[in-house]
Amino acid sequence: MKTGTRFRAARARFCRDESGAVMVIAAFSLIVFLTVASLVTDLGLRYYQKSRLQNALDAAALASVTSLPDKTRAQAIALEYVQKNGFSTDDVVIEFPEEGVIRVRDTYECQALFSSLFAGDKLQIQAHAAAKYLQKNMSIDFDYLMFHGADTTFNLNGDFREVAGAIFANGNIRVGTNDAALIDTIVSARGIVFTNNMGVRPTVVEHAAHQAMPDWDEMIMSIAPTAQENQFTDPHPHLSPDAYYSYVYNGDTYIQNIIAFSNGSMICRGSLSTGYNSTALLYVRGNLYVQNNFTPACPIYVTGDLYVGGDFTPQWGMGVSVGGNAYIGGNASFSGQTSIGGELYTGGNLSLNNGGASYTFGKVHCMGNFSSTTAWGAQVTNKGTTFVYGKLTLGGGGRNILKGSVYVRGHGCGNNDEVCLLNGYLNLRGDVWCGKGVVAFGGNGDCDIHGFVYSLGSIETRSGGDISLNGCMIAENDIRIYGASHTYNDDGATLSLYSRHGNITLGSQGSALNMWGIVYAPVGDIKISTDGLHIYGSLVANTITCNIGSGFYIGKNDRTLPFAKTVRAAALVE
Repeated sequence: MKTGTRFRAARARFCRDESGAVMVIAAFSLIVFLTVASLVTDLGLRYYQKSRLQNALDAAALASVTSLPDKTRAQAIALEYVQKNGFSTDDVVIEFPEEGVIRVRDTYECQALFSSLFAGDKLQIQAHAAAKYLQKNMSIDFDYLMFHGADTTFNLNGDFREVAGAIFANGNIRVGTNDAALIDTIVSARGIVFTNNMGVRPTVVEHAAHQAMPDWDEMIMSIAPTAQENQFTDPHPHLSPDAYYSYVYNGDTYIQNIIAFSNGSMICRGSLSTGYNSTALLYVRGNLYVQNNFTPACPIYVTGDLYVGGDFTPQWGMGVSVGGNAYIGGNASFSGQTSIGGELYTGGNLSLNNGGASYTFGKVHCMGNFSSTTAWGAQVTNKGTTFVYGKLTLGGGGRNILKGSVYVRGHGCGNNDEVCLLNGYLNLRGDVWCGKGVVAFGGNGDCDIHGFVYSLGSIETRSGGDISLNGCMIAENDIRIYGASHTYNDDGATLSLYSRHGNITLGSQGSALNMWGIVYAPVGDIKISTDGLHIYGSLVANTITCNIGSGFYIGKNDRTLPFAKTVRAAALVE
């Protein structure tokens, strides 16, 4: 074989031999893989360290902002929290860009694991956090003026003027109104929004996220009046021995002539009655004790306490004046001028019968029913607390002045009975607690109520005069606001309505209904059927049913509510 031929054959064999190429390719691939792995590892390290640094700065900003406006203390707390989270404070920068805001910045360098072979041995990480100290009133700063919690369609119908804020519904929203109506914003949770006949279409956000019903129960119930069973029990006054009394009568006694017992107290161990004389009086300078019934036919004047073991029934027109307490074991019936300086206790019913008289008590504790419905035009004044174990019915035509709180147990009454009826002209400067049935205000005269009302049943207001309310009405069942004119526009006054398990009806026909506060029926329906309804606050319910008359307006409340909880909270703003 020639030399050239042999050389070409050897070269061909060498070119066909690939056993060493695999090693070269494998070595090159390994270098690429290790390079990528090192970069990925260091990127992961960078992400991890940046997350740690961001969490540290977030914690520092949130913890320190609560110390503002003391910037020195805020700065010290911020540095402390950075250090507590495992970072040096050497490069931390703290700024106060605006009032009530703190910003914490830091640059951190960490050792790279692999990438130092290619781009240096340090990873530089930067992060910042800013926090603001917010004060939010949980009952005023609610985002929506009307909140329809159910996933049904919210129909906002009627001739309304303006909704000066946002509406939210967990279903569809359908607005049917006139061209002049204005709604600032509508937000619908999962459905769509129809706005018919509106000259200006509001901002619409459809298919938004579902929102849960606000839970304000604990906050509102913190101000609800409460009552205990032992508050209605018999006080059982202590009786002095016979030696204490200057005048002692054994058995039933009839006093023919009018006698003045001016030298001390008197006791009758039986029933006591007197002859008729409207010009003179039975005067006792001290205490008067009658073991059984007492039926005076003349005016009574007792400087101390009066105790009657049975019924106390002065005849028509006969006045009663007691300087101390009056304890009546049975029923008490008054039909003349009556003044009890201390507490009036009746083991039975208490009735006021003469509309031409006035009745004044220091405090009332009635174990039966308390009624003045037959005393049309009378003035009833109670300077202290009113406890009624049965039901309370104050009549109209006159003026009822209750300077203390009212507690009505409703014993023997049903859930639909008018257990607490404050009818006619009423001036109440206290709270109302009712154990069952219906609490009703108004009907024949103006009502002016400053206090909190709680009913284990229902609450109503009725037509017949202006009703001015300042406080909060809370009912386990329905709340019904009716009547010719309801005003809640006293300077700074607020009225909130909360039905825990029922519905709320706003149905004042033919006149304005003005209120500042919250109308809240979390499991029920708010029914609106009224003219001239002006609400400054929010309507929040499972459902809202509207058949609105002219002039409806709802806007933001700017008055402090009695159950308002101000939450001071730090919030991240960067």
